[in-house]
Amino acid sequence: MAEPTKKGSAGPKAIVDTSIIGDDRIKELRAKAAEKVAKERKVAAEQQLLDQFEKEERQQGGLDEPLVEIYIDLAPYADRLMIDGVIYFQGHTKTVRASVADVIRDMMQATWRHQSVVDGKAEDFYRRSRGQGVAANGGVISNILRT
Repeated sequence: MAEPTKKGSAGPKAIVDTSIIGDDRIKELRAKAAEKVAKERKVAAEQQLLDQFEKEERQQGGLDEPLVEIYIDLAPYADRLMIDGVIYFQGHTKTVRASVADVIRDMMQATWRHQSVVDGKAEDFYRRSRGQGVAANGGVISNILRT
C-alpha cells in the first residue's frame, strides 16, 4: 500500500479547474503572490548588501584582501617566480591577493632591471613598446631582442 504524500513533498500535483475561483478571489491571490515575491526580493537585497558590507569591513580591518588579476611577464632568463612555496609560471595570468600582486610586480621589475644590466641596454629598454604583432600561423612577431 502506498503511503500518502506529505504536504510539500515532490509527489505529483493534481490538475484542477481554476475557473471555479471567482474574479475577486483571483485578484486577492494575485496580490498575495505579488506581496510574497516582494518580500523575497527585499530579503535577497538585504542579504546581498549584508554580504557586501561584511566584505568591506573585513578588507578595512585587514582580515581580507581584494583579489587582483596579474599577468606574469618575466625577463627571458626567468621562467617562474616562487612566493611562499607557490610557483607562478611565466606567461600565465593569475588571480592573487593584492599584497601578493605587489610582490610579484616588484619581482618582475627586478628581473627586467637585471636583464638590462646584463645586456648593457638602457634601463627603460624593456619598458618600451615591444612592437609585437601576430603572424598568420598564430605566432608572435617581436623585435624586442633585435636592437
